[in-house]
Amino acid sequence: MSSKTLWQGWWGIASFVIAPFTLMSNVVARVRFGRMTPPADHPRAPLVPGKPVVRRVEALGALAPLLIIGLFVIAAGLDDSAGSASVGECVSVSGTASAPEVGVVDCGSAEAEFKVAERHEGSDVHCDRTVFSEYAEYGGRGSFTLCLDPLG
Repeated sequence: MSSKTLWQGWWGIASFVIAPFTLMSNVVARVRFGRMTPPADHPRAPLVPGKPVVRRVEALGALAPLLIIGLFVIAAGLDDSAGSASVGECVSVSGTASAPEVGVVDCGSAEAEFKVAERHEGSDVHCDRTVFSEYAEYGGRGSFTLCLDPLG
């Protein structure tokens, strides 16, 4: 059952939390069984236990939580949206005038169109529109305004 839990015990939100406790319970039971004396004067031969759990292919399932957590960490660190833009970084703008999509890009790339000259937190600050283009987001992770200096 431990090998089944290792392989199948991570694929639901509740089971992702419960599986470690189940595995620890199985380890405690295994230690207790290991301390028992072998049966004596039994009419049948004992069952063959099979391969140790760590030598079964199902044991690779123990890597699932590490993989899932790693993907969340990587996804959190790869935020290239306008919300992560800071002064001095370059951005590209796509989408439409009424629904622009701004993303952080490498300043040396062909996609770079603007450099962030100023960043203002809150919804009440605006850029000098005679000098900069303005991009603003309200709500979500917070309100901010980017003052964008065109490149080239």
